[in-house]
Amino acid sequence: MDKPVLLVTNHPTAFIEPCIFGAYLNRPVNFIVRGDLFKKPLYAKLMRDIHMIPIFRRSEGYDNLKNNYGTFEYCYDLLKEGQLIQILAEASTQQVKRLRPLKKGTARMAFGAIEKYGKDQDIILVPCGINYTAADEYRSDVMIAFGDPIPIQDYLEEYEDNEAKAIRSLTSALTDELTKQIIHVKDEEAEVYEQLFEMDRNEHLQPIFPIYDEQGQERFQREFDIADQLNQSSDSSFASSKSKILDYKQACKKHGVTDFGVRRSNFADLSNILILLLGFAPYLLGRYGCFIPVYFANQLGIKKVKQREFVASVKLAASIGFSLIYYLVLIVLAFFFTTWPVLLLVLLLPLLGYFSIVYQEFFAHFRQARKFHNLPVEAKSELQQLRGDIAPQFGVALSKK
Repeated sequence: MDKPVLLVTNHPTAFIEPCIFGAYLNRPVNFIVRGDLFKKPLYAKLMRDIHMIPIFRRSEGYDNLKNNYGTFEYCYDLLKEGQLIQILAEASTQQVKRLRPLKKGTARMAFGAIEKYGKDQDIILVPCGINYTAADEYRSDVMIAFGDPIPIQDYLEEYEDNEAKAIRSLTSALTDELTKQIIHVKDEEAEVYEQLFEMDRNEHLQPIFPIYDEQGQERFQREFDIADQLNQSSDSSFASSKSKILDYKQACKKHGVTDFGVRRSNFADLSNILILLLGFAPYLLGRYGCFIPVYFANQLGIKKVKQREFVASVKLAASIGFSLIYYLVLIVLAFFFTTWPVLLLVLLLPLLGYFSIVYQEFFAHFRQARKFHNLPVEAKSELQQLRGDIAPQFGVALSKK
């Protein structure tokens, strides 16, 4: 917190990562982002006002590439001032659950600051893994894991002897540490991994609040261990596990249920029915009172965005923008043309809108549990047996009940 930091991360989405760090880190963050976003003067001014720093790629032309000298000089100055810079070390965005090769620019930036301002610069590189449950899906979760900090001072002696070797060594150390903070999934077998992740999440349900949890490393560690066990298993062992997992998934599909319903069949009890009945009216107010901005944000993301990595980011930004305008117009209209009860309802709309989202998820879980509860006894026993057969192979507490 009291030193110059390069926060070194992977890059699964377009710009959700900077939003997360800007919202939750307790110190100002500077972000290195694509230089083509700075083409228009108005955009450039806005981006710089929110601490965005442009970096240009070869594909954007040699003239723009020369601007990177100024970017690096500016970053050296920020580090000299003791500030924090987030750098997306893979240098491109791709929505995959694994670490891609790191570029050497991160190490060059750290050593460049030393070259400019002297060997006493106590720059720290902090590896940070960003793990989305489903980066392009609304209401999915993100788990952020920080690795051991790497002081640039540890590499100065090597840098003085051989600059190129020191850059390679530091990049390799960052790669090793980041690998420990990222849940690695083989793309061609993603279905197997995701089924196990889902089963583990249904064993350890997340509470509705807090939305942001600084003590939630157990969840990351469980999913990391599940993926690591699959990655380390022999071909025959993986094939056996895959067969059982997919058999269970296919059986769930055949009976029209989900793993949540199998594991949490008691979710369909009377107390939850009462909760749904009591919450129905606020749900309707929230859902339809907030429908317009959400609808247009979703349409923009679906129809205008071609690259998968940008869909969630555009929806997020558009939802915020449309909602601010929408609520402002409603408040003005309610203030001047309606009564105080209507104005109060308008002021409560954002909370009701969020309640409607939670209500929908709660109702979806209730339906899943209800579907399993209504199955014949033989079908329920089959599903519970298939689920229980998977548990012993993995270090997770998968229950048969």
